[in-house]
Amino acid sequence: MWTKTSAYAKLQEIYTDEVMQDEKRRVFQQVYNHLLGHLDDLQATNGLKEEAEKKLKLFKEYTFMPGDNLFQSMRYVFLIARGEREEDRQVTQQHVQRIYRALFKPAGLKTPHIPASFWKTPIGVACLIAEKGVETAYPILDEIIEAE
Repeated sequence: MWTKTSAYAKLQEIYTDEVMQDEKRRVFQQVYNHLLGHLDDLQATNGLKEEAEKKLKLFKEYTFMPGDNLFQSMRYVFLIARGEREEDRQVTQQHVQRIYRALFKPAGLKTPHIPASFWKTPIGVACLIAEKGVETAYPILDEIIEAE
């Protein structure tokens, strides 16, 4: 039933700027809470410098932080999921791996442990598409059509 063209058209409908910003905020909160927990583990709860705290506050409000970071990687995979052409397979893998590492790589492990529930989230689906192609999202798109 799906073609690449129809799948990307549906994904463009789904991945609105608002959805992507909400997902960035959700991931930001997860990573920020994780950071604070580790600072507490190290007895360094005041370890964030004032400048870093200002940047984090701005990011939380506006969902944009300049530079090469987790949130730029999220933007990159979202754009691929919306149908933008991939420029370099290696760059795509670096972005996907940064997301996996930031969200699912506990201290002491060499590889991330990704829960099955991740693949149902907007960023999970975008990573799946970026890594394996839009065809892997066809079953998820079928579920969305059924729910509509």
